[in-house]
Amino acid sequence: MRNIFILILIISIPLFSFCQHENAEIVKKNELFYYKHKVVSGNTFYSIQKQYDVSSNLILNENLSSIDDSLKIGQFVMIPVITIDYIVQEKETIYGLSRKFRISQNQLIELNPKILEGLKKGAKIQVPKNIFFENANTSDKELETPNPFVTNRINEDSVDNYIRNQFSDSTIQHTVMSHETLYSISKRYMMPIKDLIDVNNLSTSVLSEGQVLIINVKSENLEKVDFGVINEQPFVKNDTLFVFDVKDEYNIAILLPFQLDSTSNYSKYLSTLSAHFYMGARMALDSLDSQGLNAKVYFFDTNKDSTSVVNILKDDIFSSMDLVIGPFNPNNIELVSKYCKENNIRMVLPILSDQSLLKDNEFVYASVASNNTLMKQLALYMLNNYGDDNIILIKPNDVNSLPLYEDFRKTFLSSDSLEENHYNLIETKIDGFNTYIKRGVKTRFILPTLDRGDAKDFMVNLNRSAFRSKTSDLFVYGTKEWLEFTEINDVYKNKYNFHFVSSNMDNYYSNLAINLNKSFRSIYKTDMSRLAMQAYDVVLYYCSYFFLDRKQQELLRNDFKMKQVTLGGGYENSKIFLIEQEDFELVKSAEYH
Repeated sequence: MRNIFILILIISIPLFSFCQHENAEIVKKNELFYYKHKVVSGNTFYSIQKQYDVSSNLILNENLSSIDDSLKIGQFVMIPVITIDYIVQEKETIYGLSRKFRISQNQLIELNPKILEGLKKGAKIQVPKNIFFENANTSDKELETPNPFVTNRINEDSVDNYIRNQFSDSTIQHTVMSHETLYSISKRYMMPIKDLIDVNNLSTSVLSEGQVLIINVKSENLEKVDFGVINEQPFVKNDTLFVFDVKDEYNIAILLPFQLDSTSNYSKYLSTLSAHFYMGARMALDSLDSQGLNAKVYFFDTNKDSTSVVNILKDDIFSSMDLVIGPFNPNNIELVSKYCKENNIRMVLPILSDQSLLKDNEFVYASVASNNTLMKQLALYMLNNYGDDNIILIKPNDVNSLPLYEDFRKTFLSSDSLEENHYNLIETKIDGFNTYIKRGVKTRFILPTLDRGDAKDFMVNLNRSAFRSKTSDLFVYGTKEWLEFTEINDVYKNKYNFHFVSSNMDNYYSNLAINLNKSFRSIYKTDMSRLAMQAYDVVLYYCSYFFLDRKQQELLRNDFKMKQVTLGGGYENSKIFLIEQEDFELVKSAEYH
């Protein structure tokens, strides 16, 4: 079996269902209506039940005579059309109703032949049950999203700026037939054999006809994923590689570790990340559809191994791609980036990736700035905005953090602004900065460390020396990793104006975020995670920039400013957000690029 989840999304049609059923023919049998679904590569009973919002048990019961152990490409599956009554509203049209209920106009007519005589307000028609429409009237109050930036209060044990979202799908029951085995059921539902055994408390692999198995179609937690890597001084030129030849249709590949075919070494964490990235990408694709982008989008399952990626790259269809987004795994990224360079295909890295990938490969685009780049940008921001302040650069004890220290130092000292404005950079150590604190002068401490011990020691020393100045004149600049350092009391962060730099900034209260989250929740029954938001931004921005003549888009958490870092090298997002803890919340202090 090829490790390809070829979910071909034609962006000239809406993209809210798992795989479009608007083109499926509706047939009438024994006074009942059915979708006549043709099985394509990547289809499973789970994907089909999600696509049509019909339980897999019902699908199986309607197709007992034609389906054996597994689905076969090209065979037809009869999917019951579950309908509900709908009252036609004023000025509604056949086209508008087809868009609302995610079906074609012909399908709507097949269900309601009389509408060809005209639609009248108050008329009752039959429409397919549709989760998007059913939840469209949820009140704004029910859909309010809590503020994710409120950090834990003074006496709490931890500070976690990352949300944990519950991602829940259905649990179904399957009645074992005489010819079925654990393996065939595992393949049918794409559920690892080990999980089948664990969920059903099986003591043997032998199944009995009539035995009922619980099929757990995932209930998982989404945890933190790091999103930002470049060491050399940026070389900026016009990004001509953003220019594409105009085509009638583009091909886009998105590589994610779904692990749909994995029966061993399965990672729930990676599978959940993939699901959330997929959902966010789908929201962006729907927006692109409405803006006129015509493209085929292929979702490839990379699993957790390089062998799967090698097989994907060998597939003839992959060489026709215009754009590749992903994958996640560093080893797989290296394989794909080399392939893209050799075949002149643009590649977007949606999350934090190694800086070496951009070296000598002008086809790679890093969406998230590395800590190294963030420190360089912070140095430039300091030079441009705080010339009259006391700027103190503190050398970390942690060896792994020294490159960040050197990046800030070299950028600050080599800047043309330094000589023009006679800026002075004070360099010292964690235990030697207190003598530089001056009353009546704003003092800005930069400690570029990833080490919690360094950060804790500094904050303790600062608290002991703060009497030398007003606390309102003291400012601390660390890294975003400090948010996870629970050893540092939030009172200190708040008291000494803690800042950090990031390449993105979440704003859950923008009109876009509120409205998009409502749609997202109505479809997927959960709020958008940060990774889903990142996927939305990445897919929307790059597809618009590459294929829609650099059309400007409103994004959720990013404001991409891509710069080529070296001659002949890749591109990196140079935009930074300066984020401050204020009254125990994280707020945007400034932005710079």
